[in-house]
Amino acid sequence: MMTTSRLSAVRVGLALLAGATVTTACIDDPQPVTALDERGRVAGILFFDRDNNDAYTPTAGDSLLPGVTVRLLDRGTTTVLGSAVTGTDGRYAIDVPVGTHDLDVVRSSSIIGANFIWCGARPSVYRNEETFVATPLKFGCVIRINAAKQQTQGTSVTIAGVVTAQPGRYRSANDNLYMQDGTGGIQVFGVPASLGLLEGDSIEVTGTLGAFSTQLQITSPRVAPNIRRGAVIPDPVALTTAQLAAATNPLSATVGRLARVRKVTVGSFASGNAPINDGSGAATVRLDGNANSTIGTGRFTAGTCYDITGIVGFFNNATQLQPRGPFDVTEVPCS
Repeated sequence: MMTTSRLSAVRVGLALLAGATVTTACIDDPQPVTALDERGRVAGILFFDRDNNDAYTPTAGDSLLPGVTVRLLDRGTTTVLGSAVTGTDGRYAIDVPVGTHDLDVVRSSSIIGANFIWCGARPSVYRNEETFVATPLKFGCVIRINAAKQQTQGTSVTIAGVVTAQPGRYRSANDNLYMQDGTGGIQVFGVPASLGLLEGDSIEVTGTLGAFSTQLQITSPRVAPNIRRGAVIPDPVALTTAQLAAATNPLSATVGRLARVRKVTVGSFASGNAPINDGSGAATVRLDGNANSTIGTGRFTAGTCYDITGIVGFFNNATQLQPRGPFDVTEVPCS
């Protein structure tokens, strides 16, 4: 008769022959690949990014920011995992647990007084490794133009985009322009003429959101030095005259944007305005300031059709197509 111990041994042997894994309750679970107390380091350099290129370039006017507290927070929370104060060279280093954390810059009185803003970063920390994070403070964090338009008037906003109507192109004053990104366009009022901005220049602007006769605009602008000359001017959006007239909301995606209507007839001008119609319904074209001088109302003949490109302006809750110059008006067959 087989004993219990011998029977157990036979069962184990059969299991091994069958390829099964034998485990016992006394074997400890293996350690995780990364223990919870493993740590790494985040290091960086804190500076005012005058040229807005996200890199410390002192030749462009960037300046180090010593004596500022930098913290790493548990992601999505306010729990501080570690902190350090920047040295005279603007550098800091913080040892923290591995993981992906939120980098935070404590706004000292000097930072608040200078109107500097930290736009945030989320570095990943690896076991026994150092992650370097350039830490630029700026005048503002770039948001899309459509998001900027939805801010409360009087709020400081920072936007980036391409100049579609350079200063002096449309109005007589040489200090306003239109710019747009992929979400919309807006007028910027008070641009220094000394910058020599041209259509196609890619710029970043910080200023105050305001409105003039219901048209939203950016006032008191600071144009960042990181101007990129000769970018591609966005293609005009194609609109019917009915669609142009229907944009009766200053937040409309077409307001402030470069647009084109085709095969329109132009009526009589009064105070710089004239009706235009492609057969879908009437809208308004406006010649203002320099545009009135360079294009002129005599350019248009009754019964003739034109393709007209311009900025979609917004005046007293009504849209106006604002051609920038003679190059925006082309005579075309009506058929």
